[in-house]
Amino acid sequence: MTLGSPVLDPLAVSSSVLRTVRSLARLGDLGLPGMFSSDCRDGACCADFRALLVAPLEPAMPTLAVYSRSDGIVDWRACLDPYAECVEIEGSHCGMAVNAQVYRELERLLERTEAATCSR
Repeated sequence: MTLGSPVLDPLAVSSSVLRTVRSLARLGDLGLPGMFSSDCRDGACCADFRALLVAPLEPAMPTLAVYSRSDGIVDWRACLDPYAECVEIEGSHCGMAVNAQVYRELERLLERTEAATCSR
């Protein structure tokens, strides 16, 4: 289950968030210890991560991608994972973690997972 996760484009975020990410990456590029750098987006160090992010999921794995058109941080269109069941909720990006609708969807996902496991 993903919550407001821009799996189709990790930088499909609001302009203010993107400015912050780029500023922090620049600090890493300059050698500030403990900071990520621009290589995390384009370099070899994260190539496996980027490949896994766009790879198909196991067909038998129940998967849910939760998104909100009113997210405010992440562009909801980048959350529409083609390998997951996509569910729209009402709410903010940070509010997804405490959204009752999200927990109902999680319960539904877990029930499907349990049913699939028990039938094997």
